[in-house]
Amino acid sequence: MNHTYIGKDMPIENAAAKAMGRLVYCGDMSLPHMAYMKLVLSPVAHGIVRAIHTEKAAAIPGVLAVLTPDNTPAITYDRGRVLANQQAPAQETIFSRHVRFAGDRIAAVVAETPAAALEAAALVEVQIDPLPAAFTPEDALTLEQPIHDKDSVITLPTASCGDFDEEVGELFTHQTSTQRITHVAMENHCALADYDPATRHMTIWTPTQSVFGVRSVVCTVLGLPMNRVRVIKTPMGGSFGCKQEMILEPLVACAAQMLGRPVMLQFDRREVMLCTVLKHPLASQVQAKIDAAHKVKGLRIDVTLDAGAYQSVSPDYAETMAKKFSWVYDIPSIEYRARSVCTNTPVSGSYRGWGGPEVALILENTMNAYAKKQGLDPIDFRLKNILPPFSQGKFISYNLGSLPFREALQAGRARFQWDARKQALASQDRDGRYLKGLGMALSTHTSGYFPRRLDWGRVILKMEEDGTVQINLCVHDHGCGEVTALKSIAAEELRLSPDEIELQEGDTAYNALDNGCYTSRSVYVLGKAVQEASQSLLKELYRYGACLLQAPPEALFHGGGQVFVREEPSRACTYSDIAYYCADHGAGALMIDHNHIPESNPGPVAAHFCQVEVDRLTGQCQVTDYLAVHDVGQAINPASCRSQVASALQQGMGFVFCEKIQLDEKTGRVKNADLQRYHVVRAAELPPLDILFIEQPDEKGPYGAKSLGEACALPVAPALVAAVNDALDMDLTQLPLSPEGILKALSERK
Repeated sequence: MNHTYIGKDMPIENAAAKAMGRLVYCGDMSLPHMAYMKLVLSPVAHGIVRAIHTEKAAAIPGVLAVLTPDNTPAITYDRGRVLANQQAPAQETIFSRHVRFAGDRIAAVVAETPAAALEAAALVEVQIDPLPAAFTPEDALTLEQPIHDKDSVITLPTASCGDFDEEVGELFTHQTSTQRITHVAMENHCALADYDPATRHMTIWTPTQSVFGVRSVVCTVLGLPMNRVRVIKTPMGGSFGCKQEMILEPLVACAAQMLGRPVMLQFDRREVMLCTVLKHPLASQVQAKIDAAHKVKGLRIDVTLDAGAYQSVSPDYAETMAKKFSWVYDIPSIEYRARSVCTNTPVSGSYRGWGGPEVALILENTMNAYAKKQGLDPIDFRLKNILPPFSQGKFISYNLGSLPFREALQAGRARFQWDARKQALASQDRDGRYLKGLGMALSTHTSGYFPRRLDWGRVILKMEEDGTVQINLCVHDHGCGEVTALKSIAAEELRLSPDEIELQEGDTAYNALDNGCYTSRSVYVLGKAVQEASQSLLKELYRYGACLLQAPPEALFHGGGQVFVREEPSRACTYSDIAYYCADHGAGALMIDHNHIPESNPGPVAAHFCQVEVDRLTGQCQVTDYLAVHDVGQAINPASCRSQVASALQQGMGFVFCEKIQLDEKTGRVKNADLQRYHVVRAAELPPLDILFIEQPDEKGPYGAKSLGEACALPVAPALVAAVNDALDMDLTQLPLSPEGILKALSERK
């Protein structure tokens, strides 16, 4: 179908403001009498704070307060909780006398200026009695006294379908381990809170993924009623999950309530890397039973997550990984066992894909390693095992959608010239300095919460008297175009320009309760809500337009901000005419209140193909070519979709080749908490990237759209790992594949 806005490249909503330097981020805000907070962090990985001396800090001119465990609430909470009734391991307090990692919060200074807060924080003297520390799950499991009195180790119930022991096939084992990394969002964490003692109202500004999650945690910690706490989502300079959890907001809210004035807390890069949230280190063991026809009959997976100092979202993270092992391949029996272990290290938590990249890495590494061992083409091996379209989920029974795995594999094989490349590389000089290899990986993800938990999208659509439209919807744009996509959907239905449609981001004072920007739900769930609300608004326009035009509603049509008689286009009235007609005749505003509850969750298929070149002398790896095939249903804004895929490639390359938070083995302190020593892949290092979108519309998605933002991050790492292993004829399974690691592996093989 030929659309006006859907499927067309469009600049994102605030592109001009960003280019002009006029977009106001949280860190740019300034309120009258605003004060500034600076944290005092633990220098040790584990210990009991015996004394906090604040006299010198309090004497600095401009210091307003020093917050400690003694004058702040001791309520325990879970930073990853979105709704107040969620069951979660509440282990964290605003400030702690029992510090559990180097970077844990002990105290904070609030002052009139950032400089005074910084100076005073450095003068807070802390006496800590050290305790034995554990920096790996293995060490933590041997501690005589656990890091927490409760839930230091959470072992999940075994999740299974079928019977692995009864399956017949050759036993193949494999393992994969990943490292701790940081998100490197361009915008550092920041939050601003203002409390009015006269009205007892709190307002919080924050670049969060869930304004209602922030409200829930703050109200729990401070004992405030929800109707007196307003949370406003500010423009976000990237998240990838690091702003999904409520880290800074309880701190500034506590300080603002104490002082009765605005308080801002803005982290520098070092603080972000020390004490926000990092991607989990993970260790996995896989046993696979594969029969003589190379059909995978069963999987037994054991996973250990390093949760860091507090469990937070880690148990849920580990639990949701279980079902994702059953979404790609038709495997009769799967047994998944997982545990989340607290260690005296920075907190692990939300990262783009919510366990999906880990599942893809574990599963695809196993598939690629087996294919290599058996001399099978990895594409052919997958074609034997993929799920057919519209399969049912095994751990939770629901329809997985069209699942065009075969189309993605075949299209990628042809477009990447896989067979020709493979034949050409077979004759390369294996003793030469530079070796080339091919890799590929297959995956799928999610387009919302359904059916794991109830999801919904509540939207109010209002037409103003001049025919423009306001959308009231709790959306959290990460900076990559969610607002633009949703406006395009409304614009397409109403046949208005997106410039005539306004959509502000999340605000608890005006929006209905919402689950937040998680599980890639924004376009599939909220977009469908906008589409259905727009269709309902059109019915109202036709109903009242029929009165103005003296024609039945079924004889009408719309376009360009007008309703007209289809057979007599000259008989027309504008949307504005209809809006005023409603007002003049007592109907009030043209307004739709609509709640969309999804009953589907199609998996967006992805197949990635790549070629790498490995320098055996230096251990350096260069990605020379990359193809990403993605089933998106319908690309709402292809330009944004392409940007998502490119960012996923850059992020995945960093994960595989260079990124790693390095801890001192004796103290547990982060040794590279800055971007000078923490290495990322730069844009100039990206290879030529080819992107192919498979657009088979999903009948339940807005204009057929599925999700993409997280899905494109899943296959990158396993495809790159496979290519390196193909080049070196090895099976490297511990990330990152750094030059040092590759040289060590080559040396050991000699």
